[in-house]
Amino acid sequence: MFGGIVVLSGAYGLHVAGVLNIQGKLDPATSRMLDQAERKIGDLESKLADLSKKAGGNEARALVTGLSDRMTALEKSVGEMAKTAGSDLAPELAQLKSGLAALEAKVDSLPASTGGGAGTAGTDKAIKGIDDRLAALEKSVSASQKLSGTVSGVETSVGDLKTALSDIETRLQNVEATAKAAQTAVSTSDVSLKTLADSQARASETLATLSADIETVSKTGKAGLEDLRSELDGLSKRLAAVEATMGDATAREIAARALSVSALKSAVDSGRPFTTELAAVKAGLPKDTDLAVLEAHAKTGVAPASVLIAEFPAVARKMYAAFSAPDRSGDLLDSFLAGAKSIVAVRGPGDENGTGPEAVLRRMENAVSRGDLAAGLEAYKELPEVAQKAGADWAERAEARVTVDRMTEAASKEVLSMLAGKDS
Repeated sequence: MFGGIVVLSGAYGLHVAGVLNIQGKLDPATSRMLDQAERKIGDLESKLADLSKKAGGNEARALVTGLSDRMTALEKSVGEMAKTAGSDLAPELAQLKSGLAALEAKVDSLPASTGGGAGTAGTDKAIKGIDDRLAALEKSVSASQKLSGTVSGVETSVGDLKTALSDIETRLQNVEATAKAAQTAVSTSDVSLKTLADSQARASETLATLSADIETVSKTGKAGLEDLRSELDGLSKRLAAVEATMGDATAREIAARALSVSALKSAVDSGRPFTTELAAVKAGLPKDTDLAVLEAHAKTGVAPASVLIAEFPAVARKMYAAFSAPDRSGDLLDSFLAGAKSIVAVRGPGDENGTGPEAVLRRMENAVSRGDLAAGLEAYKELPEVAQKAGADWAERAEARVTVDRMTEAASKEVLSMLAGKDS
């Protein structure tokens, strides 16, 4: 009876400690078995109390008390063992149920009264049997405690294995991801290699075409180079001939001066401005050459000799009228005739060798008509002052023409003399 109580108490302790994990974790059959064990434990406790009351001697009572203390210690051990146990205890529960049924049968077979000696002897025998079985159960509990420690170590090892397994799974996942990425990279590389191969093929074709074009261009270039060489040879020969004709640098410089003087003379003769031509001539002449007259008329130009000659008849009439004006003290007829002469200016051929104003004016007219402006200006200086005032504008323009012609003539002679000195 006490063995059954101990077994059931152990099962109940495991249940209370959570080792059996009854709520939410046991199947219906295990739950039913546990309920039946709890009811039978209650019945056994009642019968144990009755038995304790009926025990006839102090020795039996002491034995029952010892069994109770040992059962309490056993329950405590079971509770401590339940804290670390984690396996399914359904088989152990079935074994407890079987042991409980056997203990109930023995309790029922005990004599109803313990008043006589035989009853006391039977009770003592039963209690001794329970004591033996309780001792065996204590050994089993001790072994179970050792097993519980082993199981705890195993659980710790299992936990470590689970952690290692989790790490391995993580590493496997990383390896799989890396493998997928590598596979994708390989696929991309295959496509890139194919594209590169196609590009290389096209490049080879293009290179072949370029090689052919280069060869063609090379041939054409060689032919063109030969033509250029021929033309350069011809130009070199022509240049040598020109250099032989022109001479050295000094001769070319003198020729350039001659050309600049010729351009200046052409500009002066035409009556147009000659600033540029004068600058070119001035650069080739000595620094002490006086070109002030030319510089004074360079921007406006100088009237051509032909223009001055064509304008002189009218100027001559004005000058003649100036010195042949009638005396205002004379009569009216003389004044009238003098006015008519100043308008018509009719004069005969006259003698230019005379000394009067008319003779001087005649000499001036003859010189201008011949194109000798210098001689005409010399005669102009012999005219009366009133006549000079009348022709002052024309005389100034003619003086500029004469001076410019003289200067250009001098520059031309200097250049010609330089050329003559070079030839000699």
